Amino acid sequence: MSTRWGWALLGGVAAGAVAVGLVAAIDDGPQPAAAQQTTTTSAPNDTAGPVGAVPLRTVTVTAEGTASGTPDTAIVQLGVQTQAASANAALDSANEKAGLLLDTLKSSGIKAEDITTTNVFVYPQYASDGQRITGYQAGNTVSVKIRDVTKAGTIIDAAAGVVGDEIVLQGVSFAIDDTGALRQAAREDAVKNTESQADQLAAASGLKVGPVVSIIEGSLPSSFPPVPLAERAATDAGGSVPLEPGQQELNLSVTVVYQLTD
Repeated sequence: MSTRWGWALLGGVAAGAVAVGLVAAIDDGPQPAAAQQTTTTSAPNDTAGPVGAVPLRTVTVTAEGTASGTPDTAIVQLGVQTQAASANAALDSANEKAGLLLDTLKSSGIKAEDITTTNVFVYPQYASDGQRITGYQAGNTVSVKIRDVTKAGTIIDAAAGVVGDEIVLQGVSFAIDDTGALRQAAREDAVKNTESQADQLAAASGLKVGPVVSIIEGSLPSSFPPVPLAERAATDAGGSVPLEPGQQELNLSVTVVYQLTD
């Protein structure tokens, strides 16, 4: 027995299973599979970067961008509301008035795909005691998209003139049909604002702003307020209903990560 084998066996008597590892390490022959596994080193994580590399210095900035535009579309909620002694009579009258309303809208240049029925109803009316039915009320409401804002007042007035006292105007809101250019302008404004903030933060740290690492866009509520109008339009008002679309704002936010350099 050689000296190296003698020391290995003595170590096995004193330390039990540890001797297997020692024998494998000292023996000139091939290593057992278990010993080979214990010496394997896992590859470094790809996201950690090369060993010893300097961590990337960055600054993250979130800023808002805004762009304004003039609405080119009006959304009008128009309808009819009738009363009669019976449910059938009230509904028949509402249907007739609704037909006149739709014919007027279409003859005014509104396409069928821009007219959507939003509500049809019939329900009883009660006396002051809450028990006795005194009649019935019926109605039909449509949402109308008018793609030429300048014609909205004239169309509303024409509808009221045909339907009469049964006309109901529930509200008007304005929109910008194609917001692509507006959104692009808001993006440019938001990115410009992030650049300004990043420059300030970098300067305060004695560094400079380098290339962009990442950009994430977010959305903010846009100021598209509805325009309040009287619930029931008067048929003898004279002239078209005056409407002012005003201006609308589109708001969005961007979060940009910039690299910092010396």
